[in-house]
Amino acid sequence: MDVLSQAIERTSTHLNIDKEELILWLDQQAAPLYIQLQLLRMAQKYQLDPLSDEVGIFEHEDQTQGVYITIDGWAKLMNQHPQYAGMSLRESTELIDNIPTWMECTIYRNDRILPIVIKEYFEEVRTTHPSWAQMPRRMLRHRVIQQCTRLALGITCPDVSFKQSA
Repeated sequence: MDVLSQAIERTSTHLNIDKEELILWLDQQAAPLYIQLQLLRMAQKYQLDPLSDEVGIFEHEDQTQGVYITIDGWAKLMNQHPQYAGMSLRESTELIDNIPTWMECTIYRNDRILPIVIKEYFEEVRTTHPSWAQMPRRMLRHRVIQQCTRLALGITCPDVSFKQSA
């Protein structure tokens, strides 16, 4: 059995998802072997289901591909963490083209005295992806939730700071 087949077998068993569906999903991604393996490892490590759009593969502007956690995946990670005690969001009253200049996320943990607070600035995090043009507030909210969750819960993954799902 080759490396990819082994990883598919492990991931489908670990996540209790249909192996054939996972294979079909991976075939549709047209991603290189290493990227597919990276996705399967991330899916197992964080219990994220690619078939439920919790983790995925995207293409960079330079045509290379990477793995990312979707906003649904971040929400799942946050809500399943045993120390997660809540989150709040705040946005700037200063607007540029009717978009807040920054947004802030605060995550509370049961095992910490002080919450984790992250502020992201629209001008620094927006990309050329069409989602940022169509729904800039939502994308800014996704970015600040992603970064705050990553830091508050100690989640590491490749390309996580470069991609947001719509």
